[in-house]
Amino acid sequence: MLVLMAIRPRVYRDAIGNAIRGLRPHVEVVILDPDEVEDALACLDPDLVICDGSASPNADGRSAWVEYDPHEQPPATVSLDGQHTELEEVELEDLLSVIDEAEALSSRGRTDLRNR
Repeated sequence: MLVLMAIRPRVYRDAIGNAIRGLRPHVEVVILDPDEVEDALACLDPDLVICDGSASPNADGRSAWVEYDPHEQPPATVSLDGQHTELEEVELEDLLSVIDEAEALSSRGRTDLRNR
């Protein structure tokens, strides 16, 4: 499972990305500047993208992404397998839950490909 973390400010992406690494050690987390998202999507093909509004992973056909801007209302929009949810408050546990759901989606996708 690969998560791309690209939000502003840097201190937020570093803190959240490192917390995810500590709490989900089997998940690979790539932390980068939001300006680098477009190139990273093509190179890394992440299972989940957590970015601010300056990047647009949904336009790239991602099945799992979070648009997160802590200074906006709502601060987060979650998209999982075409279902969109707005979060009025975002806690680390919310992001961990999204990661778990994205991982399940990714696993189902790999299973579907093997069964073809």
